[in-house]
Amino acid sequence: MKVITACLNSKYVHASLSPWCLLAGVREFAKNEYDISVAESTINGSTEEFAKKIIRENPDIVAFSCYIWNITKTLEICKTIKERHTCKIVLGGPEVAHRAKDVLKKYEFADFVLAGEGEWTFPAFLDGINGDLSLVAGLTYREKSEIITVPEKEYTTTPPSPYSEEFFKSLNGRITYIETARGCPYRCAFCLSGRCSTLRFFDIERVKKDIIKLAQSGTQTVKFVDRTFNANAARANEILNFIKKNYGKEIPQGVCFHFEIAGDILQESTLEILSSMPYGAVQLEIGMQSFNEETLKKINRKTNTTKLIQNIKRLIDFGNMHIHIDLIAGLTGEDCDSFKRGFNTAYSLKAHMLQMGFLKLLHGADMREKSEEYPCTFHGEPPYEVTSTPWLSAEEICMLKRCEDALDRLYNSGRFLLTLEYLTDEIGITPFDVFSSFGDAVNGSRMRLSEYAEKLYEFFADKCDKEILREKILCDLLCCSSSVQIPDVLKIKDPLYKKAKKYFLENVDKNVKIAVLYSTNQIFTVNQNSVKNLHNRYEGQLYDIDYIQKQPCC
Repeated sequence: MKVITACLNSKYVHASLSPWCLLAGVREFAKNEYDISVAESTINGSTEEFAKKIIRENPDIVAFSCYIWNITKTLEICKTIKERHTCKIVLGGPEVAHRAKDVLKKYEFADFVLAGEGEWTFPAFLDGINGDLSLVAGLTYREKSEIITVPEKEYTTTPPSPYSEEFFKSLNGRITYIETARGCPYRCAFCLSGRCSTLRFFDIERVKKDIIKLAQSGTQTVKFVDRTFNANAARANEILNFIKKNYGKEIPQGVCFHFEIAGDILQESTLEILSSMPYGAVQLEIGMQSFNEETLKKINRKTNTTKLIQNIKRLIDFGNMHIHIDLIAGLTGEDCDSFKRGFNTAYSLKAHMLQMGFLKLLHGADMREKSEEYPCTFHGEPPYEVTSTPWLSAEEICMLKRCEDALDRLYNSGRFLLTLEYLTDEIGITPFDVFSSFGDAVNGSRMRLSEYAEKLYEFFADKCDKEILREKILCDLLCCSSSVQIPDVLKIKDPLYKKAKKYFLENVDKNVKIAVLYSTNQIFTVNQNSVKNLHNRYEGQLYDIDYIQKQPCC
């Protein structure tokens, strides 16, 4: 029997684990032999070409992993395959597992929906497809005019490793993922992780071996998919110490490990290890969701916000790792004023990335299934984003979308940090007002970086000292890009600039870029051949103009 496990990734750079987990499960647990392989593409790829690729393999069974980001394209491909080729289509994953009967009712080309842990359920399904399907845990299938669902089964052991020889051949340096635990200790109303299974940890020695394999695969980033990596502090410490001990040895220099953590439960022992990790070896993603205590309570999110703030500040002060924090707009009980306050608090922490997300009503999550307790309106199509709540109007959601766009382009990109520091810290405009007002002005328009910088200058010029603003934006552009064109509005013709540039090119570095800062009587220089910092920027240096003018060549 020819079997294909397939998945559409959000981008080529991501290497999904799910189809490889299914393959590993079949090889480990199936009672019969199967000719099984993996097929991958992206949501931006051609539906026609991917369908043809699968059909050419002449499969008997095709199993697709389904998520909110790929479900629409996946269903199109499944329909195309079924119209042209006789085979069985199996759908699995969080986007279908919690609405299995509805999926089979709506999509005739889907033959089966499989829920639960695929390493066990998929080989059981293959072995039982020509027998009694009622024995396959987690399976939903048609029997005459009836749709039948078999209850799921809970597993307690470590699944087989997905890292086969074929996996590494397909990787090609892409971002790769590792799972060292399954489930979550929390039961957040917007999430599925805590609902799916009891938290359990995989064999630690197997985990260590997989870390080394992935680090030596050519990838630059290894992402841990554990929902709360530090749920068990001792175990987290052991993994971090293992990475630290082997970094620059069995783990090549430059490989970065990404962890999702709960910031408020960080133990002092973990903080101590993190403080001494090699520069750039670790990225941390910390989901705050909200600073509104009443909102956190309503969505079953247990967070000590005071401790969270303290720990994030400490992590950033370490200066050796990228810190990513996030908020969610649209949560129960949080109005616009509350979100603004939370946003300003989050921004004040100065993380390297502040993600502003929007609530998504996932199939199977409490916030979707308990509509009376969590009232809101949302898009009927994936990714099911909230459109309004009793506390947040549709107009306010749209305003927050524009604010998010400005946040990403001004702050998360790392491009305008000096300008933002000036506007917020020196002029006193609140961070939320900076991003929301400029977001409204730009309204999501796509433009070149130089045009965006010009718009930024024109918008805030009458709200502050426009000469200082001009210099801040100019320095930002030099720090973030070696190829950006400086807009005319930021240029000043001055013989001093040419003299200073000549001096630095001849006596300091041929890759240096400079700006004359008249407001402080200084020269700002950037070596664009240097290594970028955690904000993805080149570091700048300042020199007194008087010092430069005294040099013989000036």
